[in-house]
Amino acid sequence: MASWNTYFLIKLMTVWNYCNATYSNMKNKCQNMYYYLKDYFYGYHDMWVFIPGHSLPLSLNNMVNIDMVNINWLYDNYDNTITLSNDSGDDDNTQFKFSWLSAKIQVVNSNKPSEAIEYIIDDFIEKFIVYTNSNITPSLYMVFMCWCAHTKHWFNIDDNIEFHIIDDMGEEHHFNSYNDNKNSIVIKRNKLYVVNDTKNETHIETTNSIIEGPTEVTPLKEEQNKKDE
Repeated sequence: MASWNTYFLIKLMTVWNYCNATYSNMKNKCQNMYYYLKDYFYGYHDMWVFIPGHSLPLSLNNMVNIDMVNINWLYDNYDNTITLSNDSGDDDNTQFKFSWLSAKIQVVNSNKPSEAIEYIIDDFIEKFIVYTNSNITPSLYMVFMCWCAHTKHWFNIDDNIEFHIIDDMGEEHHFNSYNDNKNSIVIKRNKLYVVNDTKNETHIETTNSIIEGPTEVTPLKEEQNKKDE
């Protein structure tokens, strides 16, 4: 009797695995067909994924077994949105937009440093939406990659990319997209801002020096200094 139970259990598991594999295969084919139709009618390769260890986004149209890939961010070119993967954070994603009033990108050719091309990205930034939680934000380089995918402008990886930004206070800032260790995107008042971490550290040190002020020399302190000499 036990052998028959084992036999039926194995058969059920085999059928289940077959159904599961068939479902996954059909799901992937339907998704590929859906993205193909969107690309055919709208002229975009709509979905791009950011994977850890890859400096460039990958087109979802060229990927298979997407469920097996560790994705950090997903950029939808049609909706102009970038979304944090559900596996990357604990909180629910919230919609954020940049605080910039105006922005442009300056591309300096690595082979000809004297040549620079400027692109106004106001229309892109106005519609660009980030879905993430309060703890994780994309890098400035990722924003640049999204713009490249959206406009189909691609550049040499050695080219110097600089953002010229006017924030909501009317102040102009310059940020290099490759200095992600110095520049970071932060959330303030439900908007996204780019800050220079080096400048912040310098500002904090200067502020502390001003607060502490010069050391007062008292008669007792002066006498102690003479003894030390």
